[in-house]
Amino acid sequence: MRYILLLICAFSFSTCFGQDELKNLENAYKNKSQSQYDQFLEHWRSESIPITSLDSLGKLQKDVYEIFINFYNPFNLQRIGTGEWGDKLYSDIDYVIIQNTIFIYTYKTDSLNFHVFADTDSLVLSKDSIMNFRPKIEFEQAKTLYLLPKYDLVINKFLGSKNFPLGAGGIMNPSRARGQSAKRLEFMNKKLNIIHGHWGGYWHIETHPEVFSVDFNNDRTIAKVNYRLVYQGGEATYIKENGKWTLKDAHLTWIE
Repeated sequence: MRYILLLICAFSFSTCFGQDELKNLENAYKNKSQSQYDQFLEHWRSESIPITSLDSLGKLQKDVYEIFINFYNPFNLQRIGTGEWGDKLYSDIDYVIIQNTIFIYTYKTDSLNFHVFADTDSLVLSKDSIMNFRPKIEFEQAKTLYLLPKYDLVINKFLGSKNFPLGAGGIMNPSRARGQSAKRLEFMNKKLNIIHGHWGGYWHIETHPEVFSVDFNNDRTIAKVNYRLVYQGGEATYIKENGKWTLKDAHLTWIE
């Protein structure tokens, strides 16, 4: 009960605390003001403070940070499989939005040669996660934002959930934003590239690739990155050599 109350209090605080940001974004949209929108984004950036040093982290978390920093580059998607959206998906954005949470699994096995979507629960040695994930990543083309819970809430409230259902206009069509949600998305995507969820009623606010989890073998010499790229996903294999993580392979393995 104590933890439930803490979560309710945290949610209520976040809701109240984000009201000013939501109001500022609404005003920018209603006034069709690019300068006000820029101010909203720059205020968000002022709160997006990266981790200053990995030395304060435990070994497991440090491994995850090092792998993610090497892996994450929305401007070089060819490295991990461009998929149906091509490698220029994020070529015009001014800001990247990095996810706030990442999950970690360590397996009992020497290797990680599991089939996609295999039931591996019995092989899990430990489960962990990093909340408030803030890797220090910089790009020449764009500034970096972190999807802080407050801004996640603000953007979801601002965009709403108006959508055409899955299959509307054609059986293969994903759900698409409509009405005010579509107009608000167009406004935000002058600087970002937020993507409407394939099944409808949700948004991919993070700039992909989004990493679901980093999986390790039993002695943490092999790691597998499970990631999403729009409506597709895949896995990347890392090997630890001479104390450094090296990408060995990455490919797409599934599609919605």
